[in-house]
Amino acid sequence: MAKDGPDWDGLLKWSIAHSDGTPAPRALSEEDRKWFMDAMQSQSVDVVKRMKESLLLCKLQNKSWRLKELLLQILKMLEELQEHVESIDMANVPLLGYLNSHTGI
Repeated sequence: MAKDGPDWDGLLKWSIAHSDGTPAPRALSEEDRKWFMDAMQSQSVDVVKRMKESLLLCKLQNKSWRLKELLLQILKMLEELQEHVESIDMANVPLLGYLNSHTGI
């Protein structure tokens, strides 16, 4: 008679039989960890930080900028903000609360 539920023993035996012999990962030194983190951060964008900068630029009322330059910068930042907000990758970022509390949207 078959038992109810997954056959964990069978899964373990199958997994061991089909393992490829890959060794366990080595422990990273602090220097290697720092290098890796620096490399990853240099190739990624802090999207939330960029969104905050976009919103701040939209609020900017610096009179030293010419109006056309300011409007072009705001348009560029709004396009970037729209791209981030519409991205499916941002679905789990708690952004709406921030936007509501800081922009009145």
